Amino acid sequence: MKLKKSKLKTIAYSEPPKDKLLEKIMRQCGAYYHSGDFFYHEWWRERLRQIGFRVISVERGPHHPVWHIKLFGTLAAQTYLLVTKPMSKRNARARDPLLAQLKSEVQQLAKDMGHPIKSDCVSAGRTGPYFRVGFLWPLGKDGLLLNKEKKAEAFSFLIRPWLRKNRN
Repeated sequence: MKLKKSKLKTIAYSEPPKDKLLEKIMRQCGAYYHSGDFFYHEWWRERLRQIGFRVISVERGPHHPVWHIKLFGTLAAQTYLLVTKPMSKRNARARDPLLAQLKSEVQQLAKDMGHPIKSDCVSAGRTGPYFRVGFLWPLGKDGLLLNKEKKAEAFSFLIRPWLRKNRN
C-alpha cells in the first residue's frame, strides 16, 4: 500500500524550556556538578562509607602524593573491621587490632582502585571514635574534599512552589 506524501506529517521535537525556578533551587540546595579533579577523593569517600565510616574529609597534599583521610568510626564500621572482615594473625597480635584492620582495609581498597599501597606507606591513628589515616598514593590531584551534607528537609520546602506550578 502506497502512502501519499501529502498525508505524512512530520513531528518536530524540541527541547523543553529551561525552568529558572528549578535551576535556582538546585543551585541553592547543593551542587549537582563535581569537578573531575576530585574523582579519587569521591571514590575514597564512597568506598569508606560503604564500610560504615562517616567520612569527615579527604585530602591530597599539593606537593607530594600524601593522602589524609579523617573518619568517624560508627559501630557498623567497627563491627565490619573486627567481626565481618577476617583478621590475620599479625593484626590480631597488634596493640590496637582495629587500627591494624583499618590499615589493611585501606591497602585492599587502594589495590582494588588500581594502585596498591606498601604496608610501610600507611599510618592510622585513633582518638575515641575518630580515625585518621595517612598514606602515600600517586593517583589523584591535590585538593580537599569536605563533608558538606545538607539536610533533606530544606530541599522539600524549597521545591514546593515549583511542584505547585508544574503539577499535572
